[in-house]
Amino acid sequence: MRKNKEKPMKDIVYRGGVVVFRLPVDWFEEYEPSGGGTFYENRPDSGTLRLHVFEFEGSSETTAEEMIAHTRPPIVPSGTSEVIQDGLVLQHYIKHAEENGEALHLYRWEVHIPVQPRTRRVACFTHTIVAGQEKRKRIAHELEMIDRSVREAFFGRDLGIRGEYLPHANKCVSG
Repeated sequence: MRKNKEKPMKDIVYRGGVVVFRLPVDWFEEYEPSGGGTFYENRPDSGTLRLHVFEFEGSSETTAEEMIAHTRPPIVPSGTSEVIQDGLVLQHYIKHAEENGEALHLYRWEVHIPVQPRTRRVACFTHTIVAGQEKRKRIAHELEMIDRSVREAFFGRDLGIRGEYLPHANKCVSG
């Protein structure tokens, strides 16, 4: 086992480059054709990272930058909102949930990206763990790695082709 060394990492190129970020090479990737990716390490106590990207079009008088400038604070009072690389807004917060009687913590990172001429794209990363796991060194390290990966990610600013996406074929299928 490695001590104080990062695992080898791989690039995750989501939907042809709308978002590019890094995860450990041994993490599994699953994609839905209509959008959404799921990433996890194949071990019993692993958290699950999900990525969804949404787009919202503004009025003809509103620019993409104005939409980002008017981003609301996180929905959770303990959340944070900050400007990161290239003026993008990052909101980070933790939500509590329950599934089948088990308490969960959902660590959420939302990156707001202006897309010209008047679209706001939001990349939503959610890492779900069993409540209390964040106290374990391995999970705390996992959360730090994801936070760093989100902050260092590439977020495309071009309008993409909408429709079902086939990740292995690297193309969209319009429907």
